[in-house]
Amino acid sequence: MSTVHVSQTAPRTRRRAFTRRIVVARALLALAWAPAVVIAVGDRVPTTDTELPAAAAILLASYPLIDVIASLLGSSFANARLLQVNAAVSAVASVGVGVAAFGSDAGATLVAFGAWAAVSGAIQLGVALRRRRAHGRQLPMIVSGGLSAAAGLSFIAASGRDEAHLTTLAGYMAFGALLFLASTWRGDEEAAAG
Repeated sequence: MSTVHVSQTAPRTRRRAFTRRIVVARALLALAWAPAVVIAVGDRVPTTDTELPAAAAILLASYPLIDVIASLLGSSFANARLLQVNAAVSAVASVGVGVAAFGSDAGATLVAFGAWAAVSGAIQLGVALRRRRAHGRQLPMIVSGGLSAAAGLSFIAASGRDEAHLTTLAGYMAFGALLFLASTWRGDEEAAAG
């Protein structure tokens, strides 16, 4: 009987260690992205109808790829279909943000990034609520998903203003990273892996 218990515990322990590494790596990447976006945008606040600096466009278009990778890695453990959907949404968002950032203006980029944040946040909220019912906890991921959805809608609303405060996207990235780290600290890393 103890060998069965050990054989079931060992994969669970390895899975927890792996998902913890995914979450920490995801958070560290987001924490690096945030100041990079601020630096790339520079000290000039663009209007919503101006083009983005190329470095800012590249950073914003590539940011959803963190979600793609984390979701695909996390999908090997639980909620595979939902996390694969999230990975697909984030991949499409990366293309959409790239098209807007390179082919249009700052306002269109805010809309594309905001739409991704809203949809991805809603998916994250759904996963965290499901896991909360099954396993408890998940508060940082519930907060993160809800705030991401709300932030996405605020980015879309901001696209109609004269000035495109793109540095608010950096705050979104950094705050999300801190919530992912909080989920690891609380032991909720499986929700944060995707």
